[in-house]
Amino acid sequence: MELTEEQQERIDIIHHKLKFIEQKPTVACIINLDPLILADDNLIELLSIAGGTAIGGTAETMLQLNPDIIVLMPGNNTIAQSMTEIDQLLQLPGFADLKAIKNNRFYIADAGQYFNNAEADNFVDSIELLSEIIYPKQFIFGHEGQGWIKFSV
Repeated sequence: MELTEEQQERIDIIHHKLKFIEQKPTVACIINLDPLILADDNLIELLSIAGGTAIGGTAETMLQLNPDIIVLMPGNNTIAQSMTEIDQLLQLPGFADLKAIKNNRFYIADAGQYFNNAEADNFVDSIELLSEIIYPKQFIFGHEGQGWIKFSV
């Protein structure tokens, strides 16, 4: 993908701030609820640029690897649409015992607006959004509330 100079600078800022972070948190991005499916290759790449270590696979993988952060972003869902489907995730045996849930690191992202669109502009916005979620003390790009919310179980 061809990035403009401005877009590359935005990504470079993230790289620069993350340069000295050795322990990158594990992140499970749920892209489908029934059946539960975690990040695909494109999302794994975005997470890597944003400073996370992606977990791919299924519910079993997520429960086994016990991620630091969980982001719910199924299909083309808005945050409100994902909220209506969240019960099936909360009822998953073992879900409430995961490290991410216990540490209040469970988020819902607007999948339709940020993650199902191949435009380069959106690509950088998506990386910034993920960086905000993964490193809330280091990054504030203004996506919280509109592009993602923290969900307390």
